[in-house]
Amino acid sequence: MPSTSSRAASGIFSPGNPDRVRWRRVWVCLLALAALLGPLAVTAENGLPASQQVPLLLKILTYDRQLAAKAGSELTIGIVYVPGNSDSAKVTSDISGTLQRFTGKTVKSLPIRHWTIEYVTAERLEAVLREKSVNVIYVSPGNERNLATILRLSKAQHITTTTGVPEYVKRGVAVGIGSRQGKPEILINLESSKSEGSEFDAGLLRMATVVQ
Repeated sequence: MPSTSSRAASGIFSPGNPDRVRWRRVWVCLLALAALLGPLAVTAENGLPASQQVPLLLKILTYDRQLAAKAGSELTIGIVYVPGNSDSAKVTSDISGTLQRFTGKTVKSLPIRHWTIEYVTAERLEAVLREKSVNVIYVSPGNERNLATILRLSKAQHITTTTGVPEYVKRGVAVGIGSRQGKPEILINLESSKSEGSEFDAGLLRMATVVQ
């Protein structure tokens, strides 16, 4: 699957000036994004479709106080998928295609770049993550057997892990998007997020389902 990238100029994904009422706006912003994208549609392999996942995940990242320090000059997302797995390849294509539409947008003033990364071996994945300076991993479905390795590398390199597979959050991925009663559900694995160097706003955590 070919790599794709997108760079950005304007910053709609920015939480603005921090203040004591900012946390009350977090969920409103997330729900507003979801409403603009239409009713929730759930797929068997990966929960919400990419068109709904991507804006929510990008918005959630703005509430990581350490994002700018971790990312440096740009937000680089590596979409890790399993070649030969049809569900993994389809979701990866959908996520990549949706990210491509965010050309002209930024996350906390960071331009967005993304890559699709085949999981072949642990050694190869580690090399690609370093080569591409990945600071956010999106874990596509089909990676059940690879999670331990992905999480070991994410913690060692302080890379934030994200996914649309709720079960992966229970197993250690830091940030996930699921659905409950027809509404988007933010999932945060607090221990994993801290191990990866993230520090999420307390207001976001109040609105999320926190996995300890």
